[in-house]
Amino acid sequence: MKGLTLFEVLVSLLIFTIIAVGLGYAVVAGKSALFVSDIPTQLRQSVLFGLMPMVRELRQTAPNKTNIAVGGTVNTVTFKLPHDNNGDGVEVDNTGKVEWDNTSVTYSLNGAKQLIRSYGGANKVIAANIISLQFSRPAAAPGDKETLLQINVNAQKTDARGTVYQDSEQMTIKMRNTDE
Repeated sequence: MKGLTLFEVLVSLLIFTIIAVGLGYAVVAGKSALFVSDIPTQLRQSVLFGLMPMVRELRQTAPNKTNIAVGGTVNTVTFKLPHDNNGDGVEVDNTGKVEWDNTSVTYSLNGAKQLIRSYGGANKVIAANIISLQFSRPAAAPGDKETLLQINVNAQKTDARGTVYQDSEQMTIKMRNTDE
């Protein structure tokens, strides 16, 4: 006889099932590891994407054009940017003073853990998963102008397993304009 016995078929089926289940677990574990390893990268990108536009714009403002007093700390920053008000193509008037936009820019958090940029009634989401945002103006050393502004951004995200990931960044910038 040249056939397979029932016992041989069952043993072969058992071996095949064990191999298939093992491969299935390996695929699921690999996929899960891929998503978990991606969360810290997502948080880092969120923090950096949130900081970059703020830093770029806040460098252009002047200390007296922000809502932050020296030694003060706030969770929302409002400031004005240089703007060509007279249409001559230059953001400085004929006396050498900076021309300032009449509309303020505001960076703040909303209730959905999103960093928002507000300008002229329009709101734009800059970054997600941001749990805290803080702006402060440290006192300057004697003889220095108080043009420094410190930004603290913290991000947090929880994966499907309940593991909490966090990232944070602190940046100190110098406001370039000192127009009084």
